Amino acid sequence: MNKVARRIVIVIGAVLLLLAAAALFLESPWFRGWLAGQASEQLGREVAIGDHGIDWGLPLTLRLDEVSIANASWAEDPMARLDELTVTLDVGALLQGEIELERLAIERPEVVVLRREDGTTNLDDLLAEEPTEEQEIPLWPEAFHIDRGRLVYRDTGQDIELEIAFATPGESVQELSLELRGEGRLQDDSVEFQGLLHLDVEERRGVIEAFQGRIGDSQLSGDLALDMGRDVPRLMAELQADALDLDRWGLFDETAAEEEAQEEEAQEEEKQWDRHVARLLEGLEAFEADVDLSLGRLHYAGQSLHDLAVRATLEEGRLTISRLQAQQQLEEESPRSLNVQGWLESEDQRLLAELQAELDRIDLTAALAPLGFGPLGTLNGSLNTRVVDGGLLFEDTALDYQAPHWGLSLSFTADTRTEGVEGQRIHLVGEGSYEEEPFEFDLLIGPLLDLTDPETPYPVSGELASGETRLWIDGSAVQPFALESLEGSARLEGPSPAELTELTGINLPELPPYRVSGYVSYRENLLSIDSLEGSFGDSDVAGDVRIRFGEPPKLWATLVSRQLEADDLLPMLGISPGTGPGETATPEQQQWEAQERRAEMLFPDREWDLEALRNTDIVLDYEAANVQAEHVPFEDLALALELEQGVMTVEPLQVGLGGGEVRASWVMDARQAAIEGDLQLALDQVNLAALLDEAGLPEVARDTLGRIGGRGDFRYRGRSMHEVMAGLDGELELAMSQGWLDIIAAELLPLNVANALVAALTGEDQVQLECTYVRFALDQGLADLDRFFMATEIAHFEGAGAINLETERMDLAFQGHNIDPTLFTGNSPVELQGSLRDPEVNVITEELIARGALSLLGAIVAPPLAILPWVDPGGGEQVGMGCERALSEFEE
Repeated sequence: MNKVARRIVIVIGAVLLLLAAAALFLESPWFRGWLAGQASEQLGREVAIGDHGIDWGLPLTLRLDEVSIANASWAEDPMARLDELTVTLDVGALLQGEIELERLAIERPEVVVLRREDGTTNLDDLLAEEPTEEQEIPLWPEAFHIDRGRLVYRDTGQDIELEIAFATPGESVQELSLELRGEGRLQDDSVEFQGLLHLDVEERRGVIEAFQGRIGDSQLSGDLALDMGRDVPRLMAELQADALDLDRWGLFDETAAEEEAQEEEAQEEEKQWDRHVARLLEGLEAFEADVDLSLGRLHYAGQSLHDLAVRATLEEGRLTISRLQAQQQLEEESPRSLNVQGWLESEDQRLLAELQAELDRIDLTAALAPLGFGPLGTLNGSLNTRVVDGGLLFEDTALDYQAPHWGLSLSFTADTRTEGVEGQRIHLVGEGSYEEEPFEFDLLIGPLLDLTDPETPYPVSGELASGETRLWIDGSAVQPFALESLEGSARLEGPSPAELTELTGINLPELPPYRVSGYVSYRENLLSIDSLEGSFGDSDVAGDVRIRFGEPPKLWATLVSRQLEADDLLPMLGISPGTGPGETATPEQQQWEAQERRAEMLFPDREWDLEALRNTDIVLDYEAANVQAEHVPFEDLALALELEQGVMTVEPLQVGLGGGEVRASWVMDARQAAIEGDLQLALDQVNLAALLDEAGLPEVARDTLGRIGGRGDFRYRGRSMHEVMAGLDGELELAMSQGWLDIIAAELLPLNVANALVAALTGEDQVQLECTYVRFALDQGLADLDRFFMATEIAHFEGAGAINLETERMDLAFQGHNIDPTLFTGNSPVELQGSLRDPEVNVITEELIARGALSLLGAIVAPPLAILPWVDPGGGEQVGMGCERALSEFEE
């Protein structure tokens, strides 16, 4: 063998020796250990390889047996293990310095994924950092095969346990395709599913086709895709399900929501309603999505939606809803429908949105239960709204709103107005009812913010009307539908405050038409009206009012009047006020007067609202500087009234009268079926001259010096003024000393025949009084004229009879007796009879007829004797009790 041939053999031998040595090295335990170490360093977890081998040939195959990857430090058992990993290399490419994988095969891989209650998983450290370009392995086999794979997922926080079997359908080419079949438990529901997963590891994309699953009794099918290779991961889903119960998975845990709300309140965080939605959207900013979802039934937060169809896109934090349809089923009612489209996004932790919706009686309380708004009511109609800075702005919106928990019903149109106003305002026009009382409204309010936020004020101006009652307001309100807070200038007018009793729940008095204005503030169930000014009937009123709404409501008022028309208070007693020319009264009160006139009644049988008296407490201080009344010289009035739990006490009650004073103490108990009460009166130093002057008799008043005093003590029971008077018990005493009894003075009484009464009693035009004493005893509405004595300079007078207050009829008689013998006397007994409203005076004619007959007989027998029947022999000073005794009895 020549030298050249020998060298070639040596080189070949050396190469073969090196190849043999390399083969022995690659199949040695040392190489297996080195390989496991490199894998452990890359994963940060210990990787163990039980055995390995190399199948030399074309192609070259590397086989690893019994491979395992350690779990996180807090978990037991390996995170992953596999029976065999086979990698087939292209030898031709390898000889050229390149690595190309022809095939990758895995036998019986098992992966365990764990999630703890605090949200940490056993994959966190593996996924903590994105791989660098140097770490990435741009290799993907031309063929991929997995046989009998198994994935176990356990989530102790959400109580989920799943076991998923996976395998490639034959040889997976270009991308990893896996057949999936899983089962397990989601809280208390069993879970089963299957589908075909396609993974592009290099592009980090995955698609699940022909997905079919079951959660409890709910069936789910469709396609899913997740693209993690984008800057923002994107989810694409087209799913159909017969039913989903989100409550069973704890997604809307009411207890957790309450605890979160309490924590937020304790930390005094802002509570704008839109922040709840904004936070949900912010949580989705890390994703993009295309969702097409159809559900037969969706159950959440104790509520259900049926036939739900959603088509939505999530991009750059904006959720665009191209279609949202659902039906709401509440108990046995017919289904309610909802159609929505628009978009929502979060900006600086506030919600921006533009939504259009068609609503058919949608229950907002049920639909928005997860957001924790509380009772909201129902909506029906067309809604076009924008959300800007937490405010709802409307365009071409027409809705019916029902809130039974507030006793509220509304039907309105809403549009945003910018011209002629500060900022943006919503123009609301419509009608509704509150506590079954109808009303209308035309309002400009600020953009609707959180209707449940007790801190955020809303500008409110405009008009509300209920019947003939109208309210103008210019201020701000919080929770305008629930009226949590109100402040601003207000003006209120209407036919009678009593018409607001049902609406407000406050017992307001029956009065003539009124008009008041003031500065109103309402907070924490307390309504304050400061600087109140206005009028009722023909009287003015001013002062301050406080009303506490609650059980029971209570009213505090300090009021004054510069001028009070006394008849304006009569409606409080169920009696009509003055209705003549220039008088102010409602059409209803005018009907009262007509009814009273037709029935010839002073005390109508119009029943009082006793329930209102029982349901409202009142504390009232009232003063009137000038009191006007027909024929009565009232001067001023002051009273302190307290009504508590149906018992009213008025003390003191003081009325200036004719230079003197009338004092009263009044107690009324409305807790029974009828009112019961006591009234004590005292008249002190009432000047008769003032009475006459007020009656339009100044000439007579100048000659009259008498003063009147009196007292009364009454007990009553009834449900109307008529019943009270018909059952009145007690007594009334009046006395007057000195003065003049003029024929014209009878004009004090509203009697067309007053002149005849005085003329019949005195026969004179003007007579000086010495004293008068009157005492009525009342028993069950029968007022008996127990004492009547009047002494003048020419005669003494007595009277007797009774007034029946039930029938409102009187039967009184008076007789005068001259003190000195009088020629041609005409003193004849006089009767005062008929109704209290229109009494009549009758001179007893039997005596006149007898006197006339005797006079005729005397003229026939002896003409001088004709005058004898017309001669009074005198002796009147012996008639009656006399002034001394009369005044003594009165003083007792």
